[in-house]
Amino acid sequence: MPDNPFKAAILALIKAAPAGLSEYDLIQCLQELDQAFAFDDVDPDLALFRRHFLVMNALYQLQTELFDRGMYLTVSPLDIRLEPVEHAGLSSLPADNATAPLREYYLNWEFFRQTGHADVENMLNRFRLRYLAIDERLEALRTLELPADAPWETVRQAYRRLAAQHHPDKGGDPARFRAIRGAYECLMRCYPA
Repeated sequence: MPDNPFKAAILALIKAAPAGLSEYDLIQCLQELDQAFAFDDVDPDLALFRRHFLVMNALYQLQTELFDRGMYLTVSPLDIRLEPVEHAGLSSLPADNATAPLREYYLNWEFFRQTGHADVENMLNRFRLRYLAIDERLEALRTLELPADAPWETVRQAYRRLAAQHHPDKGGDPARFRAIRGAYECLMRCYPA
């Protein structure tokens, strides 16, 4: 695996921030330290992808190297920190958790080399759609007067209760009834079958 050209600078920044730092802070510091990290010659979204990829690649390379030296590097967008392995309570690097696929992705230089503007645009669009769907789900739950973690059976019960209460045939407000029905239809798409 090729060595990341920013790994030494990233490690120095992490060591200088014992309380930890975010990926955003790390990227800002790197841009101030090294003009090559800016990628001013490419599309802004592609430049963002490249900066992000280089940081994550370096972090995962460092995580492996540092673990062998008794230190654990926490890799999270909002919390990048270095601590002794015994404080982290680990006997080995986590291999089967949710971050394993991310780790594999960012350690593969082919993704950095092969990802172009159209690929980044597709990734950003998928990201935006996923979070738009989350917003719609939360709004639908609010319409049904439910918390964000309501199970499907509770959603069905709330819909039935509110639909009966606000049905126009029973003197309810047609606009409120349509909102309740729309929220329920949205949630039918969001919950697993």
